[in-house]
Amino acid sequence: MANLLYVTCNVRAQDKSRTLALGYGFLEEYLRWNPQDEVQVLDLYRDSIQRVDQDVLNALGRIKQGEDYVLLFSEEERRKMSRLWRLADQFGRCDKYVFVTHSLNLWFPAEFKMYIDAICIPDRTYRLTPGGAEGILSDRHRKSLHLHAGPPFKFGQEQDLSVPYLRSVLGFLGVAHHDIMFLEGDDPELVSEGDHEKARHRLLELAHRF
Repeated sequence: MANLLYVTCNVRAQDKSRTLALGYGFLEEYLRWNPQDEVQVLDLYRDSIQRVDQDVLNALGRIKQGEDYVLLFSEEERRKMSRLWRLADQFGRCDKYVFVTHSLNLWFPAEFKMYIDAICIPDRTYRLTPGGAEGILSDRHRKSLHLHAGPPFKFGQEQDLSVPYLRSVLGFLGVAHHDIMFLEGDDPELVSEGDHEKARHRLLELAHRF
């Protein structure tokens, strides 16, 4: 049995979002082929994601210095760190990851970056060594699927940076295999039925072997 983490970051309703509709179809097909697997769902616009703020940075520094988390930290610091550790540990327990996202000004919405900061926690998903930081999640075969809608219009010659950024972070943490599906725009009304069906069929095929 595998553990799959399904993460969405889109404020639109499902019937108004191409990525959300396609992602849900993928998940349904995946569960049809893998009914024994455990699936956890995170909606980053609606679930509470702890921001890395001054309290968190102070707490991480004090933990690194060996201070007692239970005795010396304030209730607020403990609450914030517990929320971060819960997200990082959830990520570390999973074998498969599906990210359903869209571009906002050539990158992810802020909520997605907050989530990445929340799971990249020392001694949870990576460790610090004399030679620098190294991921610690390569203990078993992990894989990811990134379904991403790019910008709906051109930004001159500039390129969307979302997909390579997430691939880089996942590779660093230890997620070895990546499938990427890039869509041009998230609004289903601006996409031809033929293009939508091609994307849907490709995702259904991926679900069979994911």
